[in-house]
Amino acid sequence: MSAVEKVERHASSGEAEAGARASGGADGNAALSLAGLGFFMVDVQTKKLVWMESPSLDFEHIAGLNEANLSSALRNLAQNDQKQILSLIQHAVKYGTAGPVELGGDDLGSGLSLIATRYQAEGGRTFVIAVSGTDAEDEATGTAVRGVAPLIRHLVEGSEKAVLVVDSFGYLRYANQALYDLFHIADPSLCIGRNIAHIPNRVGKTLTSVVLATLARRAPVDGNKRFFLASGDSMTLTYDLIPFRVSSGLGGVVFSAEKVNDCAVDFQQIFNLVHAPLLVVDLKTRMLISANKAARKTFAITEQMMESAPITETMLHPRTFVSLIEHARKSSSTPLQATVSGFDGVSRSKRLRASVVDSGQGQGQYLVIESKH
Repeated sequence: MSAVEKVERHASSGEAEAGARASGGADGNAALSLAGLGFFMVDVQTKKLVWMESPSLDFEHIAGLNEANLSSALRNLAQNDQKQILSLIQHAVKYGTAGPVELGGDDLGSGLSLIATRYQAEGGRTFVIAVSGTDAEDEATGTAVRGVAPLIRHLVEGSEKAVLVVDSFGYLRYANQALYDLFHIADPSLCIGRNIAHIPNRVGKTLTSVVLATLARRAPVDGNKRFFLASGDSMTLTYDLIPFRVSSGLGGVVFSAEKVNDCAVDFQQIFNLVHAPLLVVDLKTRMLISANKAARKTFAITEQMMESAPITETMLHPRTFVSLIEHARKSSSTPLQATVSGFDGVSRSKRLRASVVDSGQGQGQYLVIESKH
């Protein structure tokens, strides 16, 4: 019984610290993650869960001891994982011991084995403590590898490439802003912490399939591929996935990608702040390589349509395009009246102003077209 009291005192003393990390303790945002889980303890009477989060994949700064209501703590887990954990707890309460139960497995990484035991404390309180199995390799090398999350964050936080980290169970642990922008994810809170197999309608079915396939194969993958977005749009990306392993129960894959084009200038972030529709066209190929949010909305532009054909076959007559180039080279301040065909089938008469931008790296010139109101 003294061991139980020790665990109880440990949980009590860590409650304030865990609450600060999780913005409110039991009522905060902390949620249990299977990858790297060391143990968890359930207070059956109050239905509170206390668990130890591994620091190696801690992107949310909640590593260490955490506490939350049982239902809240399990909210990010797949339904089958939730059922197995709840069943493990119920069997331990009824029979004294339960398990092992296997979560994850060979298809999605190294998996997790849990064994639970019931403890009766003074005053009639009942606790269930579940521990994860470890092997010799985990004991030998698992504690030697630390700081994976801070290292990944340091390397990719400001990267122009889109980066996503998925743990060995398929749960999204981290994504940088470039990934949110590239895959048009408006609300990251609906994705981070969720299993990628259950949210293809938020991140796109192609991203889901390539990540799950890499987790199953546990081998690096790279190449060019058309990725379907949640909106139904699609785009061609150069991507790679690199599996990593911290210990026998903790690992995953790092996904990184960028759009396939010859443009070395990132117009998108700047242009999205401009309210007027803006288009960027490669003068050599006449392909539309960038469009801000205003232009996408006004002319019904999608990534797939941008890649389908030169702008002179879709939005502008070839003579109009040549006139815009001449207009830009003369640095004329007077807008040029022209007809623009939207991808929604509607032709609009617009006042256009054009400028030529040199990449500055010998990689070509680009025509920036602004549609005046």
